Amino acid sequence: MSKILAASQHELFVENFNKSCFMFEHSLHHNSLFDLTNLIELSKRVPDAFYSTTDDSVEDGWRHPDSGQRSLPETIATIGESNSLVLLKGLAHDPEFGPIFCDVLREVEDTVGEILRSDIAEARATLVISSPRRVTPYHIDAEVNFLLQLRGEKIVNIFDPTDRTLLTDLELEAFYAGDVNAAKYKKERQPDARVFDFVPGTGLHLPILAPHWTLNGDTVSVAISINCSLHSNARTAKIYKLNGKLRNRGLVPLSPGVSPWRDRVKLAVVEGLVSSRRKAARQRVKRS
Repeated sequence: MSKILAASQHELFVENFNKSCFMFEHSLHHNSLFDLTNLIELSKRVPDAFYSTTDDSVEDGWRHPDSGQRSLPETIATIGESNSLVLLKGLAHDPEFGPIFCDVLREVEDTVGEILRSDIAEARATLVISSPRRVTPYHIDAEVNFLLQLRGEKIVNIFDPTDRTLLTDLELEAFYAGDVNAAKYKKERQPDARVFDFVPGTGLHLPILAPHWTLNGDTVSVAISINCSLHSNARTAKIYKLNGKLRNRGLVPLSPGVSPWRDRVKLAVVEGLVSSRRKAARQRVKRS
């Protein structure tokens, strides 16, 4: 099996994993499986997909797809002439694309090393197909992301996920409570973005919660996104959820990481509530 990631990038991955965004090189763009004709066939068998032809701007966030749109295969077939964004999900079990996903994930784990391997809870792959000049709105993700560009070009704008004047505790509490559009684009902060020119054969690593948005070039863009959920972030998510509930009761909770002992107390409270709910559910089942 040929290498997808260059072995010389090991130090880059280890030093910057989930700390800062960085570019890397890959060879996956040479694979003809990512040509549009093959992606149309893939779209007929994927278990999950999102696609939209709405005219989104940076500020719009994720919106519900417009009603009456074309079928998924038709949308991909005409994506060069439309204003569409397609996310093909659940690729791990596909007979053609699944092995590629497993190869990329294996190399990412080997390159990053134990810091990822010991913390990873779940990994998934998503193919991102979008029209020329299409904008992917500003958003954040609850996973670390390795994004590999396969076809076309785009400009990626990435912001510092640790800057709480940009990405606030209120936004994070709402995000972990279920609002995927909680992070709001602030136009006046655009100069703070790191801007990357993304071409086939290049990749980008985005830490958890790194706000970002993209603008495609003049041709169809195809990229594969490898997202890894981490056990450590699941604990952070629980604290933000509890902080949101405390704030709704008039309190001003400390951010995760400010006070480790308070974080431990909050996690114990969350675990206690979950345990109580499970016990109550079992008792209801017994009585029924």
